[in-house]
Amino acid sequence: MRIKVWLDASLFALAYPFLVGLSILPPAWIVRLGRWIGIFAFLVDARHRRVCLENLAIAFPGLSAGQRRSLTLRCFQNVAMTFLELPGLGRLPFEELLSRVRVEGLEHFERAFAKNKGLLILTGHFGNWELMALYVGIWRFPLAFVARALDNRYFDRWLNRIRSRSGNRVIPKRGALRQVLRSLRQGYGVGLLMDQRVTGKEGVFVDFFRHQAGSSAALALLACRTGAPVLPVYILREPSGLDHRMCIEPEIPLVRTGRLDRDILENTQRFQAVLERVVQEYPEQWFWMHRRWKGSPTVTYSRVRKKKRRKSAPARR
Repeated sequence: MRIKVWLDASLFALAYPFLVGLSILPPAWIVRLGRWIGIFAFLVDARHRRVCLENLAIAFPGLSAGQRRSLTLRCFQNVAMTFLELPGLGRLPFEELLSRVRVEGLEHFERAFAKNKGLLILTGHFGNWELMALYVGIWRFPLAFVARALDNRYFDRWLNRIRSRSGNRVIPKRGALRQVLRSLRQGYGVGLLMDQRVTGKEGVFVDFFRHQAGSSAALALLACRTGAPVLPVYILREPSGLDHRMCIEPEIPLVRTGRLDRDILENTQRFQAVLERVVQEYPEQWFWMHRRWKGSPTVTYSRVRKKKRRKSAPARR
C-alpha cells in the first residue's frame, strides 16, 4: 500500500509541471496540439483504435472501412483536445469560459428548477464534458455530479479541484445514493454520465443501436423514487475546436405503472434512446473507446492473443 502511495505521488510530481505548462498555453495552441496528438495516438494506440472501429461497425454497419477510420481519427482528436484542455479549466477566467460556450434551451433548465424537486441531468461523454459541468456551475445553478474516483489519489484531488472551482459538488460514484438524494432535496441538479457499460445488479439490458447493452439503472430508479425531472444535457465542440455548444433538451416524460422493475426498464430504454440519437447525429463527438456492448448476447469483440515466447531448443553437441 505504501509503495502504491509513493508511486502515485511520484507520478503526479513528474506530471505536474507538464500540467502547469498546459494550463498557461493559449487555448488556440491547445486545440492545435490536441489535433496533432490525436493523430499520433490514432497511429500508435492500436488497442483503442480497434475498439473504436469495432464499435462503429456495430453502430453503423453501413459505413465503409474508410469512413469508420475517419470517424475514429476525429474521435481521437476530440478526446486529446478535451484532456489537454483540462488544466486550463482550472486557470482561465470565468468570463472567457462563458464566452466560448453557446447555450440552447436554457428555458428548459429554468422550468425544471422551478418545480423545486431538484433536477436529474442525463448526459454522456460528448465533446468536452468536463467543460459542460464547470459551465453550469458558473451560471450559479447548483450542480452536483457523480464521478468515479481516479485510481491515483493525487490526480483525483487535482481534477476535483478543477471540477468544483465554480461551486459544483463532486459525488464519488461508490456509495453515491445518499449524497445524491440529499443534493436533490437541497435543490441541486445532479448530473449522471449514462453512456457507459454497466452490468450486474446496478444495470439492465436495453437496446442501444439495435443491440442489447448493459446500462445503468440508477437514473431511472432515482427519477421514479423522487419525482425529479430528467433533462438531457450535452455539449458539442464546434468545428473551430475552440468554441462549444451546450444543448439542453426538454424534460423526458417518465413511465409510471406502479411496477418499479418495469418502470426502471422502460425509462432506462427511453434515456438510452436519447443518447443514441445524439450519437447518431454527432458520432465524432462521442467517446467510442470503451466496449459499450461487452456482455451483449448479440455482440462479440475480437480477442487479441498474446504471442507465446518459444523456448529455445537446447543446443546439439
